[in-house]
Amino acid sequence: MNSKITEEEINYIFKLIKNPIFSLFVIGIVGLAIRLFYFPFGIPIIYDGIDYFSYAVVSSQQGQLPVDWGLTNNGWPVFLSYFFSIFNSENFLEFTYLQRFLTIIISVLTIIPVYLLCSRFVNKKFAIIGAALFVFEPRIIINSLLGITEPAYLLLGIMSLFLFLSKRHTVILISFFTLALCVIIRYEGFLLFFPFLIIFFIRFRKDKKIIQKILLMIGVFFITIAPMMFAMYEATGDDGIIAPIFRGGGAFLLTHVIEGIPDTGDAIYGENIEENRVLIFASLGTINTIKYFGWVLIPTFLLFIPIGVILLFQKRDYKTFTIILFGITMLIPAFYVYGRGIEETRYLYIIFPIFCVISSLSIEKISEKFKKEKLIILIIIIGIILSSIIFLDNKKSDNDHEIESYLIAKDITNIAGGINHYNPDSKYIHIAEIANNWPVIPLPPQEENYNQSFDIRKISPIEYSSLKDYIKNSNEKGLTHIVIREKNDVEFFNDIFYHEEKYPYLIKKYDSLDHGFNFQIIMYEIDYKKFEDYYKNN
Repeated sequence: MNSKITEEEINYIFKLIKNPIFSLFVIGIVGLAIRLFYFPFGIPIIYDGIDYFSYAVVSSQQGQLPVDWGLTNNGWPVFLSYFFSIFNSENFLEFTYLQRFLTIIISVLTIIPVYLLCSRFVNKKFAIIGAALFVFEPRIIINSLLGITEPAYLLLGIMSLFLFLSKRHTVILISFFTLALCVIIRYEGFLLFFPFLIIFFIRFRKDKKIIQKILLMIGVFFITIAPMMFAMYEATGDDGIIAPIFRGGGAFLLTHVIEGIPDTGDAIYGENIEENRVLIFASLGTINTIKYFGWVLIPTFLLFIPIGVILLFQKRDYKTFTIILFGITMLIPAFYVYGRGIEETRYLYIIFPIFCVISSLSIEKISEKFKKEKLIILIIIIGIILSSIIFLDNKKSDNDHEIESYLIAKDITNIAGGINHYNPDSKYIHIAEIANNWPVIPLPPQEENYNQSFDIRKISPIEYSSLKDYIKNSNEKGLTHIVIREKNDVEFFNDIFYHEEKYPYLIKKYDSLDHGFNFQIIMYEIDYKKFEDYYKNN
């Protein structure tokens, strides 16, 4: 009796699963639940998220794009500013929560275009698995918690690809509209504009009105991005979309790689190195692209990609050609940043939908070999979720430590004017200053319209071999205090931690243990008079 009921229940579950809307809803709810479980409450936005947060706040306060603030990829913070303007709160952290929550929602909603994209290649039930692969991919989950551009960029990029694969010209026309929105979020999306036009021409070259239709698509694209370009030009004198392509990556390659002019402060291209810079860039780009391409396949896609690639190439139709060209085109920005020595996997996330398509092809083929296809599908989905949770738990940071680190940074910014990097905890310094001065946001100086001008300066000690040289050369840069932790990435800071009596010119001003925190960060004020006297006499 129980066995019969269980079998009926299982059949009922699979009957529900066959309904794509129900399946996507369940997958979306589980994906949302996982993201909320790992939501970093008590911890503010950091790194690139600070720029988007600050820009959005100022935009919402002023009711327009900030004047003389040339932030590239400002489509996301402009979108965010609309929510900030109607958000009824005065709490700084709640605004950062809103930013994170919006990227979480967008990330979960991306299962819809991923499902639709996969359904162009496989049966709907396997397209559901493709959507599950995306929403449970651990790096996508982590990225969705950062409050930055990728979730919106991926949503619009994947939607554009899905629409472009349609056979209907009206739908393809809409794809150029969504592609334009994608470009407003991140200007790298502009790279897809010409491949889309070329593929459209090849697909419909026998159409007598092909030229008119191409001109219409070009018109829709540029009419969509024009308002943002004009608004940016009016506010900053720069269009913010076309110009960064040439001023950013193109200018860097020409000036610092091809012509060999050193880029001050760049860890790789900042010195007058004798080696061929073009060769260095090409080798770094190739090695790192291959390395990170392989790395991002773990844990979600690795088992499915090899078979799926073979199956994809067997199709040999316009859809296969399109997604391959999409993937190759979107590898160009990744190759560029890896060639510069920037080692982050997020530049590869835009090709994850291609991985989902390839993996769903592989899973469909594998399932055909088994009689209990439903059971295989269920096992695969459960395996995807479990592998994701294991990966996330392995990568999970100590939230209690991160909260303390942020609160300590708030104390430090109230005291110091210029400090050293004390990685990794100094990442909270700038956002802590914003929190202390909330709702006032530091703006870029007039002479540099991109980076915000913070009151507290962070001066890197990494190029110095001794504390004496670091302090001596950093005085004019605004160094006022030395901040150290128990384990520092600079050796001479470790000596201060264990032998502070050897440094009479360092006056202790702050110890986190005295303020009830569980881990120790100490801050010393530099007495430059005592510093000079000490080294005169020694």
